[in-house]
Amino acid sequence: MRRADAHLHLFADGYPGRYGHSPAGGDELAVYQGIRREHGIERALVIGYEGEPRFVGNNDHLARLTAAHDWIAAVAYVPPGGPVGGSGAENWLSAGFVGVAAYLADQAAADAFAGWMTRQASTLNRVKALVSLNATPTATTRLGPALAALDGCTVLFSHLGLPGEQAEAPTRDAARAVLAPLAGMARLPHVGVKISGLYAVSRPSHGFPHQAARPFVDLLLDTFGPRRLYWGSDFPPCLDHVSFAQAADPIGLDGLPVEGREAILGGNLLRALDRHAAATR
Repeated sequence: MRRADAHLHLFADGYPGRYGHSPAGGDELAVYQGIRREHGIERALVIGYEGEPRFVGNNDHLARLTAAHDWIAAVAYVPPGGPVGGSGAENWLSAGFVGVAAYLADQAAADAFAGWMTRQASTLNRVKALVSLNATPTATTRLGPALAALDGCTVLFSHLGLPGEQAEAPTRDAARAVLAPLAGMARLPHVGVKISGLYAVSRPSHGFPHQAARPFVDLLLDTFGPRRLYWGSDFPPCLDHVSFAQAADPIGLDGLPVEGREAILGGNLLRALDRHAAATR
């Protein structure tokens, strides 16, 4: 089975973690290289993040890693209102990124990013870019028209659409109500969702296999189908809560046909990266 990781981070000085140091226990790039070999991960989508002062410069770090390692595909962090100075997506694409990433906590952030995306749509569509969104359900309600315009891209909502921490598994109706804005995006065939960050849905976060996430995974399988779901490890933050082997075995996929499971665990991301590569040759 071909595996590809649709969500991880690599920081020059390491992710500080809940205990003040990287839970990877060493140089994050070197640690992940070993993980790749052990789990047979062919490609990895590294998500840029500069939303806090301590992470400023992460895009430059990822540009250097992308140039040095052909297994790395990175998406550049973009503030909700777009890059400082008003530069466009061309800057990041020319630096070797395969697309952009945004973190949208509320409607104001979503509106600002939607405006920037709309202005950049032709550029992003031309190269079949990947667009990674950490967007709350509240923010997602504001993104429909802008995402519809990105019909040449692969748009990926991270971490099950951020349904929030659950003390216990919600009912099917409760899960549907929480993810209603994301489910509405299923009408757009280029939009998918990452099966990632399951620890953040569960209380306690170390309670593998994260039964509280199961209703959301089931709902996303029914709504988007296996061809539009993407496994992501969320390395290294996940290691504050679970082992990598646990993060690599998300709940809800065991009952799928082999082809559906293989699509989620790597095939879908590899196809998206191949489309981008063909568009930029």
